[in-house]
Formats: sequence, C-alpha cells, structure tokens
Amino acid sequence: MKYKFPDNFLWGSATASYQVEGGVNDGGKGVTVWDTYYHSEDRGYTGDVAADHYHRYKEDIKLLKEMGHNTYRLSISWARIFPNGYGEINQEGLDYYNDLINELIANEIKPNVTIYHWDLPQNLLDQGGWLNRDNLKHFVNYAKCLFENFGDRVDIWTTINEPASEVMGGFIHGAHPPQEKDLAKAFQVSHNMNIGHAMIVKLFREMNMKGEIGIVLNPMPVHPASDREEDKIAAEKAYDYFTRWYVAPVMVGEYPKSMLEECIERYKSPVIEEGDLEFLKENKMDFLGINYYMRRVAAHNENGNPEKINEQFKFVRVPDGLYTDWGWEIYPEGLYELLDNIRKEYGEMPIYITENGMGAIDTIDENGDINDDYRIDYIKRHIKAMHKCIEHGIEIKGYYVWSAIDILSWTNGYTKRYGLIHVDFDTLERKIKKSGKWYKKVTENNGLEE
Repeated sequence: MKYKFPDNFLWGSATASYQVEGGVNDGGKGVTVWDTYYHSEDRGYTGDVAADHYHRYKEDIKLLKEMGHNTYRLSISWARIFPNGYGEINQEGLDYYNDLINELIANEIKPNVTIYHWDLPQNLLDQGGWLNRDNLKHFVNYAKCLFENFGDRVDIWTTINEPASEVMGGFIHGAHPPQEKDLAKAFQVSHNMNIGHAMIVKLFREMNMKGEIGIVLNPMPVHPASDREEDKIAAEKAYDYFTRWYVAPVMVGEYPKSMLEECIERYKSPVIEEGDLEFLKENKMDFLGINYYMRRVAAHNENGNPEKINEQFKFVRVPDGLYTDWGWEIYPEGLYELLDNIRKEYGEMPIYITENGMGAIDTIDENGDINDDYRIDYIKRHIKAMHKCIEHGIEIKGYYVWSAIDILSWTNGYTKRYGLIHVDFDTLERKIKKSGKWYKKVTENNGLEE
C-alpha cells in the first residue's frame, strides 16, 4: 500500500443539520434564521425538506455503513433542542438525536458532533444574535444540555463550524442571515464567537467530559498573483483576513497584530474586554478541525476602497489553474502548506480534516448511475496531500468528505452537489455514486494503492 494511514485513522463524511434534515416544522423544532431567510422572499428553493434525513436517517446510516465509514460528522440543530434558543427543552429533539447517535454506534460508526453549524434560532437573532455578547450564556446552556444527554456516547465534539463563513456571509457580503454589510459588526461577531468557543471548552473541562473538543475553521493559503511588491502585500493582508484572524485566537489567544490595530483604528471593533485574550489562551482545545477546499491567489485591488480592509486585495484566477463548476481552484498542494504554516506560527495541534469535497453538477447516465470520476480524482489527490502532511510529522486523525449525501447548498439550492450518495430531490430516492463505491475501498484499505 503506497499511501497507508495510521491505525485507528477515521474515514467518514459530513453534513450539517439544516442542509440535510428537512422536517423544519416537525418534532417541535423552532424557527431558525435560515427558515426566515428562505421564506422571506422566493429564492426558488427552501430547506423545508432538504434531503429529508430527519425521516430517513436509518436508511442513510445504512448507506454510510455500506461505504465503509467508521465515522460520521453531523451537527445538531440548536432550534430542535431549544426552539427559542433557551428556556424549555424540546424532548422530541433530544429523542431524535439520541436515536440518530445510537443508530450510528449500532453500525460501528463514531459520531463527530458539531454543536453549532450556522442555524441560529431566529429568536436569538431577534435579540442581537452573535453580536449580543449576553447571548453567549444561552450558547453555553445549549452545549451543557448536549454534553449531559449525549456525552456518554459522543467523544469528538466541535464547538462552531467555520466562524469565518458566518462572519463574512452574514455581516460582510450580506449573502447569509442576517444579510448585513457592516465591518464593525463583523469583527465583533468573530470575537464573540471565539469567546463562545472558549466558554464551551471551559465547560467541557469542568464537566469532566470524556473525549476531545475543538473548533472547525476554513483557513486557506493565499499566494501573490505576481512578484510585484503590492501583490505580495495584498496576499499577506488576505492571509491575515481569511486565516490568521480565525486561527490565532483559538490557538494562542491573540489576533494578528497589524490587522487588529487597523480594525480598532478604522472600525472601533472588536471591543475586547479585559481578560478576554487570557481567557482564550487558558481554554485551549484538543484539536483543530480544518475544512479545506482551495487556495486563493491575491493581487492589489487598485479599484478597492482602501478604507475597507476587505477591499485592499482582490482574488484572481490562475491561467492554467484547474477549477470546479463554481470557480473554486482545485489545489491539493495547499493543504500541506497551510498546515505547516499553522504549525510553524502557532505550534503543534492534532488535526481532523473535517470537510473536503467537490461541488459539481452531476449527470445521470442511461443506467441511472453517477460516474463522478472528477470527484474521485479530487478526493484522491487530497488524500495523497494529507498523507504527505502525516509523513512530515503533522498529526491528522481523520478525514471527512463533504458531503455524505447530496444536500441543500446554502445559496445554490439543489444544483450544486457534493454527495458520495446521490439524492433525487423529487422522489428522495438514494443511490451510492461511483465516488462512494470507490471511497469504500479507501476506507477498507486504510489508504490508497496509487
């Protein structure tokens, strides 16, 4: 075996509650910000049914087992546990996730549970959401409920999935709820989320929970578009903005100095209370979850507003680059560069690759099959890149393909497909794709032949 992985390595795939479950009005679930988002105007799709995993999880877990998974990463819907974000617990929600977790374990699939994957209860957004630091107590109380109810069977936890995406999507680009474009709010939300993460880590230790806890980030390497000094500066600023701003606080309890100074000078944000950075430093997690999809290539943005930190650079395509249908560059070489940079800047930390996958417009052949060789090639190249990381002393403990099955794409509906399992969104019928059958061999062999 040319690319053999360590014993006990975890091979699986991942989903997020809102994107996969459907059943938005079932089981006592409260209204989330995404329910409001999809129903406030006609976007041509909603998450009301999604992949209907809420009603079909047993069938889906059977397919995961068939693909040789020994782990599965899921997220829990806050609004299924606390319909209003706090207050009365919804027993039906607890029962659902208990059943789901038990079904995974019965099939010898280890659950990796994300506490928060963007589906904030609408009631909390009405009270300021992540911008209101007072809401962090509700986040802690929600996590406490999960630890108490599932902690005897779950031993891999992550606090938050991709704070950067929530911050940029919701408060900079305005494409995600709450659809604002306000840099001051954005940087405050990112800091509040970091404090919330550290509060959950502290709670995890205080409750003497078994297992390990981390966070899931989506950092990426950034390369300059040319050797021009202004492009090099632009790339460094973009790397601060996309990567260091999110990695540094949870790893070492600080923010990149020049960016923090600029944020405070320009936007008076984030407000960092006395003791915050020490609190982040003291409550260190056990591992870092990495969602890796691509690199970025940055150039000086001559048309940007220099007063806006996110307009001091622009991203460009590489002429000979390989791109997905959605313009994401396929660049597996960046994984080692990224993890090695993180190690050099912030020290050693065990890693899970919590997401890696390829969104595409899949086509069905005359036999009803999805021959997604492009996805196989994508995953294979990234597994080889991951193997290189391990060979060079980076501890990677598991790998999760995004996604287990075709699901709702937040802003692309049901056309952008990532799944190892095809879903017919008219009939909700499932079928394992060629990539899923191929991935089974990887999991069974604990590596790649070539």
